[in-house]
Amino acid sequence: MNLRRAVTQVCAATLVCFIAVAHANPNQNTFSFALIGDQPYNDFFEPATSSLIQHIAQEPGVHWILHVGDIKGGNEPCADELIQRRIAQLQRSEIPLVYVPGDNEWTDCHRPSNGNFDSQERLNFLRQLVFSQPRSLGKANFPIRQQTSHPYPENLMWIQGSTLFVSLNIPGSNNDLLNPKSRKTSQRKAKQLLQARDQAVDAWLSEAEAVFVDNNTRPTETVIAIQGNPIDGSGGRSTNPEKNGYAGFMTRLVKYINTTKRPVLLAHGDTHRFKWDRPSMKEFGGTNDTDALFYRVEGWGHPFMNTWVRVKVMPGSVVPFEASSVSLPAPTSAN
Repeated sequence: MNLRRAVTQVCAATLVCFIAVAHANPNQNTFSFALIGDQPYNDFFEPATSSLIQHIAQEPGVHWILHVGDIKGGNEPCADELIQRRIAQLQRSEIPLVYVPGDNEWTDCHRPSNGNFDSQERLNFLRQLVFSQPRSLGKANFPIRQQTSHPYPENLMWIQGSTLFVSLNIPGSNNDLLNPKSRKTSQRKAKQLLQARDQAVDAWLSEAEAVFVDNNTRPTETVIAIQGNPIDGSGGRSTNPEKNGYAGFMTRLVKYINTTKRPVLLAHGDTHRFKWDRPSMKEFGGTNDTDALFYRVEGWGHPFMNTWVRVKVMPGSVVPFEASSVSLPAPTSAN
C-alpha cells in the first residue's frame, strides 16, 4: 500500500488528519507556514501572486501556505472561467496550499459588476471545484478532513505535530449579511443562511473540541482560519450587535477557548493589512483567562503584492505563536 493511500485511510478512520510535511525537521517541533490572501484582484496582478507563491515555496522552513480567501477583485466577474483560472494558479504551488473561501468569490457575486450570480450557486461551484476531494491544493498536497455531514465540505480540519488547524467558511461582507438592492434574496433569507452556517460552525468546533479529549491526539494549541475580519472589519465591533454577522462565531470562539483551555490563533484576511495582536474577547463573553489564550493575525492583501506573513508555531510553549511580515527581495538589475 502506498503512503498516500495509507494516510487517506487513517484520516477516514480517525477524528482528524495528521500531516507529515516533506521538509519538516523530525528533531524539532517548531514549524512555520505562510499566510497570504486577498489576491490576485485582477488579471494584471496574477503574475505577482504567482511570483509570491513561488518565492514562499523556496523559503527555508516554510512547510505550506494558507490562503485566506478572495482570489478575485470585488468588481471582477464571478464567471466559471475566471474562478477556475485562479484556483489553477493556487494548484501550481510547489508546496501544499490550503484555501479558505472569500466573499469576493461567492457572497458578493450578486453584484451587477460580478455578473448578477446567485451567491449560493457560486458557493456550490467552489465546493465542486476545490472541495470535492479531502486534500489540500498544491502539487505536493496533504490529506484534510472535511465537514461533510451538514454538508459544508469547505470547513476543514488537520493536525501538524500537536497543533490543530481548523478552517471555516466565515467570509467578509459581514459574513454575507450585507444586503444591497442587487441581492437575489431577502434579508430574512440571508439570515437563515447565516444561521445554517453558524450551526455548521458550532458543530465543527464541537468536533474540534472532541480532538482534545482523544488520547491519541491531545493538541497543544489551535489555529483557526477564516476570511472575514470579525474584529475590526465589516460587521466588527463598530456594528450594531444585532446586525453583526460575526457575533455568533465570536461567542462560539469564546466557548471553544474556555473549553479547550489551550491557546488559539485566529488567522484571517479581508482588510488587507498585516495585524498581529491580542484583542479582548470580553465583548463576546470572554474573561481575563480567555484573553490570555487568544491571538490574532491578519495577512497582507492587494495591493501589497510583495509581502507575506510568516507564522511560526512553537507547540506547547507558553507563547506558542509568532507572526512577522516578510518582503520579497528587491529585483536585481541586469548588467
